[in-house]
Amino acid sequence: MLLKVHPDQTPTGALHKPPLAAGGRLESWLMLLGRWDKPGWLRAVLMAAAFFGVAAFVLGAGNRLTQGPWFVYAPEVSLIPPIGRAAWEQAFVAHQQSPLYALCGGYEAGGMESQTIYRFLYAWEWLRIASVALFVEALFLALLFYLGRAAKSARHPALLPWLGLLAAGGGYFVLRYFADHAGLFASINLGQHRHALDITFASVGLALLIVGALAPRRSQAVSAIPRLAWGSAIALNIAFGALFEALDARPLWTSFPGYTDSLLPSADRLFAFHPVWRNLTENGYLIQTCHRVLSIGLWAAAALALVTAVLGDRRWTRAAVLFGLLTLEGALGVATLQADQQPLVLSIVHQACAIAVLAAALAPRDLWAQPLAQTGAVLGQHRRHR
Repeated sequence: MLLKVHPDQTPTGALHKPPLAAGGRLESWLMLLGRWDKPGWLRAVLMAAAFFGVAAFVLGAGNRLTQGPWFVYAPEVSLIPPIGRAAWEQAFVAHQQSPLYALCGGYEAGGMESQTIYRFLYAWEWLRIASVALFVEALFLALLFYLGRAAKSARHPALLPWLGLLAAGGGYFVLRYFADHAGLFASINLGQHRHALDITFASVGLALLIVGALAPRRSQAVSAIPRLAWGSAIALNIAFGALFEALDARPLWTSFPGYTDSLLPSADRLFAFHPVWRNLTENGYLIQTCHRVLSIGLWAAAALALVTAVLGDRRWTRAAVLFGLLTLEGALGVATLQADQQPLVLSIVHQACAIAVLAAALAPRDLWAQPLAQTGAVLGQHRRHR
């Protein structure tokens, strides 16, 4: 016999679920976040992280623009910048009280007032800190989305990118230790080892972030060996470019494509240091030679891949994009090399373009197939209407 119980007569304890443990409560929150997560949200967060990451890379102290005397001492900034002329004057007076300001001799350049330079440096530092903060927040939000997706479905390895990130971070700090203690095995240490390590890891990380933001949700399974080969060669070239910049090797060899009367400098210049391996990180001639040879080799390989794809009637969009970006990157490099004065803006654009080249090389083939199909559909509709 079934007993019917009226809702009002239900025992009080039956209406209350037992409290969740801390682990269960966290898992419930993650599953709720996973249900709320949509592909568009995660893509938007990754794109925002890529944008703020590139901004932090450009505004950081890793380019020629921030190597001048103005950036020796960055001004202290607040969440809300000074508003009005009086507020700026008061902030500048407080900045002048710093011993480092007096040690650097103040701000004097090209007839510009010191307060004008101070405002420029203030805006630069404020944007740099803001871009770093927003970049970290976007990465944290993306991590929450990935954790929610992993809690919702254990079949999808959503945590693999973050495990790879942890592994890369561990390798970075190990290499960073040796870079900071480069004096143990290097006679010339101007910080070029650390600079090359930072620029290379930052470029690879930002390129992977851009690829993750733009790549289709489900890509076709293709061999990763060609992309890994391209990415490794481009990352190595970025490292040589960072060494080239840190040693300020541009004045050593400004002609292009050859060196005075020959294609390359003489052997006594290329291998002037002993033991020989020291030349790879300390000899500006050999570093510039490696950077040039790798750049020309990558450009020739991209041209060959494009011609092969077109003649073989295969998809050529990816090869064309990579060839175009490498051509632009090479033109920026030559312009930076042959500039009459210190090529500040060209150097920054040259560094940022290298990230785009690396992202194009690491991107899956489906990334280029979808825009091509959409373009073909639009052109077909336009022809039908005509």
